[in-house]
Amino acid sequence: MFSFLPTRRSERTPLASTLGVAGASDIGRVRKRNEDSLSICREAGVAVVADGMGGHPGGDVASQIASTVATDVLSSAAESIGRNDRYLDRMTVEMERAVLEAHDAIRRRGEEEPHLDGMGTTLTVLACDPKGRDWVIGHVGDSRAYLYRDGSLTQLTRDDTWVQQQIDNAIMDPEQARRSPYAHLLTQCLGLADTPDPQVFTGRGEPGDLYLLCTDGLVGMVDDTVLTTVLARESAGDDEMVADLVKAANEAGGHDNITAAIVRVR
Repeated sequence: MFSFLPTRRSERTPLASTLGVAGASDIGRVRKRNEDSLSICREAGVAVVADGMGGHPGGDVASQIASTVATDVLSSAAESIGRNDRYLDRMTVEMERAVLEAHDAIRRRGEEEPHLDGMGTTLTVLACDPKGRDWVIGHVGDSRAYLYRDGSLTQLTRDDTWVQQQIDNAIMDPEQARRSPYAHLLTQCLGLADTPDPQVFTGRGEPGDLYLLCTDGLVGMVDDTVLTTVLARESAGDDEMVADLVKAANEAGGHDNITAAIVRVR
């Protein structure tokens, strides 16, 4: 059975009262341990998913470090920014800092514990302002962020993968890339020797928007049609939607760990 991640508790004055945030992580049906990590801070409007690199030492450690560091940096930033009108300017800078500090923290841990040297992880982070008006995303790897708006699903992030490069160069189409044995070959991640160049970008939210952050254990099992069908259920609560996404991935095979977070602008 998958588990819902408890919301990070805080004594801060709630900032994100217009936002609903829910998330869950599941080991899937094949893997023997869960190398995904999930962190949410409802008060700060922050959601984070990370997928430790399978086959590398300490993938679960790397993903946990990344999600914790990113959440802590952005939660503190949200508290200091408060309700002023410079949210995007400030949080864009803080988002890049959060991603790079997560990378540095993983590197330090690997130096301190040599058996963890070489560990790595993806990282996808969403921070929304208190009114759900503006958002900032930070991204490295092949976990994803989507926007569901007015019945349409849009992928916001670009996968840092070899097959995505082939799509960009018109060598593969998306379906060929999905079936490729190299579909999960990353071109960058957090934790390895090369410092990543994170995608950091912003957008304007609207009432009713729904953001989905997920690891490839979800999108590798179900396509956008399934995601859209689940997210379109207006009567469903956020926790129920997350549960249905995890269930759909497991019913399709559950070949990988599955993690999903939903942020809704009420």
